[in-house]
Amino acid sequence: MDAEKPRTRSSSWTIGQLAKASGLSVRVLRHWEDRGLVSADRSANGHRRYGSDQVTRLYRALALRRTGISLGRVAALLDEQDPDPVETFRAHLQDLDRDLRRRSLLRDRLAALVGSLEDAVPGDTTDATTDRQAHALMRVIESMTMFEQYVHGYHSVENQRLTDQAGSLIDLLHNDTGYPPGVSVLEVGCGIGAQTVTLAQKSPGVALTCIDLSASSLDEARRRTADAGMHDITFLQADVLDLPAGEGPLSAGSFDHVFVCFLLEHLADPSTALMNLRAMLKPGGTMTVIEGDHGSTYFHPDSQAAREAIACQVTLQHLAGGDALIGRRLYPLLHAAGYQDVAVSPRQVYVDASRPGLVDGFTRKTFTAMIQGVRQAALSAGLIEPHRFDEGIEHLLRTTKDDGVFCYTFFKAVASN
Repeated sequence: MDAEKPRTRSSSWTIGQLAKASGLSVRVLRHWEDRGLVSADRSANGHRRYGSDQVTRLYRALALRRTGISLGRVAALLDEQDPDPVETFRAHLQDLDRDLRRRSLLRDRLAALVGSLEDAVPGDTTDATTDRQAHALMRVIESMTMFEQYVHGYHSVENQRLTDQAGSLIDLLHNDTGYPPGVSVLEVGCGIGAQTVTLAQKSPGVALTCIDLSASSLDEARRRTADAGMHDITFLQADVLDLPAGEGPLSAGSFDHVFVCFLLEHLADPSTALMNLRAMLKPGGTMTVIEGDHGSTYFHPDSQAAREAIACQVTLQHLAGGDALIGRRLYPLLHAAGYQDVAVSPRQVYVDASRPGLVDGFTRKTFTAMIQGVRQAALSAGLIEPHRFDEGIEHLLRTTKDDGVFCYTFFKAVASN
């Protein structure tokens, strides 16, 4: 946060700086402000400025939100908290200590902040003290963001991986996906639109609404669908853990069908998400969920190093609050959320040299590229030695040779409200 020096006597940050540090879009920060999670002062020309107190509140909001609590509940908890932040930071520090090996940088920065707060003279609210603490807290927020975005980011390489995955799996995952003309369909967690184009092509004439938390991903999804000649899709920024809305296009009972693909694996609270989405359905409406399961991976030639590299991704996703093994949980999750007639079908990707499209599109550019993408996070976490991880990637690529075989299973669930 050193690029722009504040002009006021006490340090403050613009909404753009706060968005960069937190990983939230400017639009989401404004939404959080509307919901009471964050607040801002106004400069003489009306621009938002965030001081030490606002940065502290944002930290608390991010820490609570990572547990899967809804935005409304986060706002309530923030308003009920003791104004002294020391205990909040210490509690988070203790939680992070359990993951010390994977979050060493984050732990060091947070420990320095807590030490600064504990060493401070009681009642010292001078600009120098609050500025020092707020700068340290901004570094903590940046570190949190770095680890939370460890696997499925929004950069161009990741976008291409998602595109390759969608293209190589259309027949396997979507041969029986389709809705009749005139019905309303909600795609949740549409991301960059990698699945949206296929969904729209297989269901001409439907009223399709797509939501995602990331404004930048929604922009890419709009571009992608427009390039495919699809101009009647509604894209909205929304949080699956904060649905349904009180009124408007995302109010309760608004949709005939809900479609979710590769979203639940990233959520700390998939059960709440599924219950929220059931409330979005009209009576008798259907829910379709597609998820993978990294534990279903096997290959020839077999390799312990490759399995260890895959385990790094599974561990990192678990520590970040997600579940890379969620495919096997779809039936119990949907049943517990109150859905009826739950039917789950496994969709195995079998790849050998006779299927060159899958060799390149799935084994090489989808699965191996995903595992390779967590290399730095895995090494920073101390989960594996560099040479061992690289050996695992080399062995995964070995399965793309003429005598190699690669297998992975997705799970598709369909249920009714």
